[in-house]
Amino acid sequence: MRHKTITLCPTTYEIAKNMDNFSAWIRMELMKKHSQLGKAKLQEKDKSYGAYCVDCDLTFTSMADYKVQGLDCSKCGKRLDYIGELA
Repeated sequence: MRHKTITLCPTTYEIAKNMDNFSAWIRMELMKKHSQLGKAKLQEKDKSYGAYCVDCDLTFTSMADYKVQGLDCSKCGKRLDYIGELA
């Protein structure tokens, strides 16, 4: 893992402070943003889908949407957070 410092206003600091895993949320949002930027360049067959384990900080991907929905983490066994289309 690499570190990146961000600056928050007082309001966003309070929101982030009350989140369970702010860093994981930021990573997931960046992945979503990245996939949205690349959508215009990709054809339908190139799509992939993801799910994320907050506890283990692992992302699971598949070319089939249904394979990552409702999936449990192979490391800790907890239910993964479905990210959706990545690219």
